[in-house]
Amino acid sequence: MIPKGTGLRPFVGLRPFTRDDQVRFFGRGRESAELARRWRTHRLTVVHGPPGAGKTSLLSAGVLPLIHHAAADVLPVGRLSRSSAVPAALVSAEDDPHVFALLSSWAPHQAPAGFIGQTVSGFLRRRPARFEPSGARLPVLAAVDHAEELYTGSLAEPRPALDQLVEALDGNPHLRLLLVVDDEHLDPLTGHEGLRRHLGGEPYELGALGAGPAREACGLPLEDLHWTFGPGVVESLVNDLRRVPEGLLDTVEPAYLQVACTALWGAVRDGPRTITGDDLAGVDGILAGFCRLMIEEVAHDHFHGDTGELTGLLRRLARGGTGEDKALPDRVVTALSDRHILRHERSAGGYGIHRRLVRPLLLDALDLPGGLDGSGAREARCGDPAGDLLAAETALHEGHFDLAVTYAGRFGRRPGGDERLHARVESLLGDVSYLRGDSADAIARYRRAAELYTSVRGADRTVAALLTAVGRILIDRGAFGAAVRELRAAVRRSPDEPAIHTELAWALWYDGRESNAVDELNDALAREGNAPEALRARGEIMSDLERPERALRDLDRVRPLRRSSTKAAYALALALTGDVSNAVRVIPPLDAEQDGSTLLRAARVMKAAGDMPEAVRLARLARQSADRPLPPRLDAEAERLITG
Repeated sequence: MIPKGTGLRPFVGLRPFTRDDQVRFFGRGRESAELARRWRTHRLTVVHGPPGAGKTSLLSAGVLPLIHHAAADVLPVGRLSRSSAVPAALVSAEDDPHVFALLSSWAPHQAPAGFIGQTVSGFLRRRPARFEPSGARLPVLAAVDHAEELYTGSLAEPRPALDQLVEALDGNPHLRLLLVVDDEHLDPLTGHEGLRRHLGGEPYELGALGAGPAREACGLPLEDLHWTFGPGVVESLVNDLRRVPEGLLDTVEPAYLQVACTALWGAVRDGPRTITGDDLAGVDGILAGFCRLMIEEVAHDHFHGDTGELTGLLRRLARGGTGEDKALPDRVVTALSDRHILRHERSAGGYGIHRRLVRPLLLDALDLPGGLDGSGAREARCGDPAGDLLAAETALHEGHFDLAVTYAGRFGRRPGGDERLHARVESLLGDVSYLRGDSADAIARYRRAAELYTSVRGADRTVAALLTAVGRILIDRGAFGAAVRELRAAVRRSPDEPAIHTELAWALWYDGRESNAVDELNDALAREGNAPEALRARGEIMSDLERPERALRDLDRVRPLRRSSTKAAYALALALTGDVSNAVRVIPPLDAEQDGSTLLRAARVMKAAGDMPEAVRLARLARQSADRPLPPRLDAEAERLITG
């Protein structure tokens, strides 16, 4: 039953169902049970379908409620695009942004700075295991929604993140991974050879609703509010949603069902509690209004504002146009697919109009029946300010910075509102500036976001993340003293987070305060002895300070060594112990290396190997590096190498 007080919205509209919406989620019982079974029993499950099929809703409101907490260790649903609650400046050049986003969504209540330098395998190893009363370890159920974000993002290639997921599956026999992806990106995802090894059977395809389930999805949410339908009313509505010029389709698109039912509810909610056939508005008119609203949005955001031209192109496509009639820009195709106007046609390798929208698209706008203005669709959009923020986050993920600013600006023009959302918008605008290279504006935006968050209860870790982001930018700018002050403020906000202590240690190291840096790392590791970034930082610094045994102990604990700086530090430590031949072999490729410390460590190894010309060359490159300048101690070491 729908709880008292929630009855004003029996339908969710165009947003996905959440777990809290399970009481009004109907029509997917069979699919929910089958997907839950696969997820529990297979190492890797892939579910796919077109936009609007309800994949996210199925996972959140259908599958997750079937997974009993005592039978599995279930992580929150993961995403591969970063939330605006996590500043972009926290993600270092060595971190994969997809992995960083995934880990921060799998552990939303942890301090974001803690994911710096983390891998999927390392994250899972650090989580406390859960056990059955019998002592058997529970399976770890992890889901990644919208896996297509690996391919739509602009900041990283998909393969490194996929490789990390495979590494986690290889190394953790208790992991059960569920990947949710759209049809367009199913083939590249399942084409990854490592994933194929773990895939349990064929990918699960989620299609549209059959006629019976569609009747459940239309009727049961209202019946749970003690409304009644006249004879045949639900059947008539579902048949209208199936109707095309050739007859009746076998299925109903969930997105169109939500638009029509939201419009129906808007028409009857203030009237008698019995719905008759006279209450049903023309579905074609409702869908025509929906098309108009979606096309207006896409034209405004992606098609130089020309709604008429875009409508004309889509009408030619609806009439069966081919060739150049289908030559819409990729961004427009993606936006129209996301809004359920176009659909990817896997067999033809292109896209087309949803069959149920052909007739509404071809209606003369002046003759449209009820729903002409798109009011049903507008209500289905819910008018939620968070929707603009989500759209801004998506645009930023895809590299459309101007569009992200536009969406964020819409939110900013609303008076009052949620202070947390205002802070997230300000942080997102800081992300845009940071990714555009405007570090001064990024710092100002992040500081403003931190100020807004100070009035939000329980936001100390988020404030600390923003201050850490500012500190990282200041280190990159060479303002080490200012970075120390910013990072000390972050530590005060989140004193138990080793990653923030580690960032502070780096600022102190670059500022020439070597003993303070080591003390800070020792303090971080006293709080959490296996904190990987603190171990890595202390190992690198110990190598630079010519304490090779301590360096090797720390760096051996963070294997495999993924970063060039860490490999070079390990090589230097080996050389300092006299193992020069192995040291030379460990040096990472340096052709494109920009980090001065890495280059200088390699130079010192080459000196130990007796290759002074190469040592001098690398030392010169280290001092000329466009990346962070060398700390005072290392700069003096480079000078000694060059001058002999």
